[in-house]
Amino acid sequence: MRLRELKRIITFLCAFVLVGIMNMRGQQSRWVDSTLATMTVEEKVGQLFVADLVAVYSNRESPNFQLALEWVHKYHVGGFVLAGGIVTDIALMTNALQRESKIPLLINGDLEGGLWFNHPYRWQRGRAPELPRFIGGGGTSLPSLMAIGATGNPRYAYEFGRITGEEARAVGIHWTNSPVADVNINPNNPIINTRSFGENPAEVARLVEAYVQGAQSARLMATVKHFPGHGDTQEDTHMKLPLLPFDRARLDSVEFVPFKAGIHAGVKAVMTAHIALPNIDPTNRPSTLSPVMMTEILRGSLGFNGVVVTDGMTMQGVTDNNTPDEAAVRAIEAGVDVVLVPEDLSKAYDGVLRAVKSGSISSQRLDQSVHRLLEAKLWVGLDKQRVVNIEDISNIVGSPKAEVIADSMFRDAVTLLRNEGKVLPLKKRARIHIVSITDEPDVFVGEAFGDAMRSGVQSATMSRLWNGSGKEDINRVSAELRNTDVIVLGIYVSIGAWKGENKFSNDLEEFFQKLARGKKPVVTIAFGDPYVLSKMPLSDGMIAAYAGLRKSEEAVGKALLGMSEVVGKLPVTIPGRFKRGNGIHLMPVRSSEDR
Repeated sequence: MRLRELKRIITFLCAFVLVGIMNMRGQQSRWVDSTLATMTVEEKVGQLFVADLVAVYSNRESPNFQLALEWVHKYHVGGFVLAGGIVTDIALMTNALQRESKIPLLINGDLEGGLWFNHPYRWQRGRAPELPRFIGGGGTSLPSLMAIGATGNPRYAYEFGRITGEEARAVGIHWTNSPVADVNINPNNPIINTRSFGENPAEVARLVEAYVQGAQSARLMATVKHFPGHGDTQEDTHMKLPLLPFDRARLDSVEFVPFKAGIHAGVKAVMTAHIALPNIDPTNRPSTLSPVMMTEILRGSLGFNGVVVTDGMTMQGVTDNNTPDEAAVRAIEAGVDVVLVPEDLSKAYDGVLRAVKSGSISSQRLDQSVHRLLEAKLWVGLDKQRVVNIEDISNIVGSPKAEVIADSMFRDAVTLLRNEGKVLPLKKRARIHIVSITDEPDVFVGEAFGDAMRSGVQSATMSRLWNGSGKEDINRVSAELRNTDVIVLGIYVSIGAWKGENKFSNDLEEFFQKLARGKKPVVTIAFGDPYVLSKMPLSDGMIAAYAGLRKSEEAVGKALLGMSEVVGKLPVTIPGRFKRGNGIHLMPVRSSEDR
């Protein structure tokens, strides 16, 4: 075949493929346009709202299901965000609601930790002893994003997103409010903490980009949050409106870096933060309600053309100074597309509807957001398929292959920060005593950790204390430590909404100091907030695990026993103690056969 003929064939094939792509896009565009053309003003306004859904089994006549039906039929909501549920219940309930809705529903979830639900089966003496002591009961258990930051491995971030995406789509979820793109450079941040990949903007950006690509490869809409950046706040926006003194140069060099990476990766959604930046918008409005932040900067400067969704509108960063209708209208006027969980859905809906009918929100502005939402629904395939096959769930969710990948994430995140006297790995003949420290009483915490330790040392006993433990309980535990060789402190405290500052009681602080003055080696493990290591005395061994999940406990247990290689590097600075990048490399000294 002559070269000229080959070129003609290639040119013809390219043209044929291009025509096919253009025809497909044309058909897709026709679905969006034709759907938009059939909608009433009331239905268009409803698309701008995503309401709470408790997706647990509910009879169709139950108050829970009837409330969801009311939001579908009366308020024409664009979708729901999950406020609870297990994998099968989510599929059952969302399938039923999809069949009820004229316009397909976007189902949203806060899947920062993957599609994982803790439904333990507790083994009881005398009953079913042949059963496992623990059954996960949900999707694959994945670590915190900061644990991924400790691995420094973008492939893990990609797999995190991909596994989450495949499992979420299997149960009828199309949209996740993750990944967190905040750069956590403030150790006293009461709300982000281990939800962030770390404190270095470029590294956070690299992992955000990989996560977005992984999630969206599975056709799960990813969301980078909380724009313009929530990593350097000292207030919880659930409780008040933070005022940050940053200028544009600071935002461009720190906060915006991961958001730009997410946008470059094609992320489908951005979530706002209820924070004010007076040097950017002198009105002191929350960014959620600021046209400067939403339209001029996010849409304009950063070039984002996807769906902009608010953070939860029940948070005091918004509700302290705005009624539900005012907040919803101002968010839409600012450039937002979706109002997430308004404080009062009926008032918020009525407020936006009045604004549209009065002309303060133009019909063009309304159609702009509805068009974006329909395009999102088209992208996830809701034009063709609304419901999921319940029987497929067990073939996809919580697969052994995904569990193996998750195990490696937890293993590689373990970060050894101090190993005085080479206390680690622990000797086989060692008698250890584990003391778990929690915020609230918890009689099961540390169960998997204890099981892992007992398999490799002479003995491993356990005690549990919490921040409310008095001197009597602490003295009892102190007495239990007399016949032990090594004391292991498992610190299970971390940040959380509405919680405020992490701190220990005076009695616990005195207990820690007493252990530090003693002669027995102490190993301290931060199962959660790594910054707590700065609030405790230096101990012989210090480890950050970034999560208190069972897989994390098992990974730390193997590290302490010398059964796995320890490679984690600290993704944040722990003031006065450890620098970002610190981490002692420890090679394994035992094999699984030694257990």
